Amino acid sequence: MSNLESESGAVYKTYKPAWKSFYKSFFLIILILVIAGLVNYFKPSYAKWTWIAALIIDAVIFLCIAVKRMTMSLELRDDPDKPENREIAFIVNNPFKPFSSDFRQSIEIGLGEIVDIKVNQTMMQTLMNVGDVIITSSGTSGQEIKADNIPDPLAVRDEIQRHKRKYTAA
Repeated sequence: MSNLESESGAVYKTYKPAWKSFYKSFFLIILILVIAGLVNYFKPSYAKWTWIAALIIDAVIFLCIAVKRMTMSLELRDDPDKPENREIAFIVNNPFKPFSSDFRQSIEIGLGEIVDIKVNQTMMQTLMNVGDVIITSSGTSGQEIKADNIPDPLAVRDEIQRHKRKYTAA
């Protein structure tokens, strides 16, 4: 999570999926190495190729984790001086479609238009303090943002609600 506060009092925060939220993928990486070790133990003649294949597969899995984490972000933008910069934005880049109009997709919801902010967590996510933040807006479109595996989702929800209160009538 990066935080920037400008001299004008504007707040910009970026939330990305937590590394620890990819626990299933990390488990798979370890499992592949264990299987390669077992093959090496029982069939030593395949040892070299087994380790090479295992390391290549593990590298691809780790690369997929890194790309997914880098291409998704939830941004809180709150600039009291600029009404157009008072929003929550969910941005997803698709590196597999670099020349398509689907390369970068974003949903922006004004802080004053937020109706509901929910946090969903599985038991494993609760233990690791990560979760899904779901934001619903008012209006006819009923836009919804679902940011998966955000670290400390309850604090993120509270932060967004605190900024939202500034722009909603009491």
